[in-house]
Amino acid sequence: MSSSRPPTRCILVSNNFTYVIAGGHIACNQCQAMSKRSRQRCKAPAMRGKRVCKTHGGGSTGPKTEAGRQRCSEAKTIHGRETREVRTERSLGSARLAVLEAVGFSIGLMSGGRTRGRRPDRMAEAYPELQAIVRRLYFK
Repeated sequence: MSSSRPPTRCILVSNNFTYVIAGGHIACNQCQAMSKRSRQRCKAPAMRGKRVCKTHGGGSTGPKTEAGRQRCSEAKTIHGRETREVRTERSLGSARLAVLEAVGFSIGLMSGGRTRGRRPDRMAEAYPELQAIVRRLYFK
């Protein structure tokens, strides 16, 4: 009842599972892609010289032309929805709200607890334009 093929072995080598197959003649790493649903790693072997299998983008060669590389570096998208401009605008928006809150508490317009958490980094950039608005509204 012995099989003609030796069993496939999986050896843990420095956080990479290395598959040893074909009677020890082929060794390859396990795909490092993680499932969003089950939070488990893909069980397929990674492509040669890559960290992921063909299904998870191991066959991708990236942008080939200089214009394509430039476009890719400028976009810096995360999940295809967020760009540097969107992140910058959101950061400035939270800084504007923090400055408005600080101004409201300083002139006695607001009372109670303040917003928790650290202050935004871009308050200095948002402050001059809000300072001009406050001067126009309260110090005519």
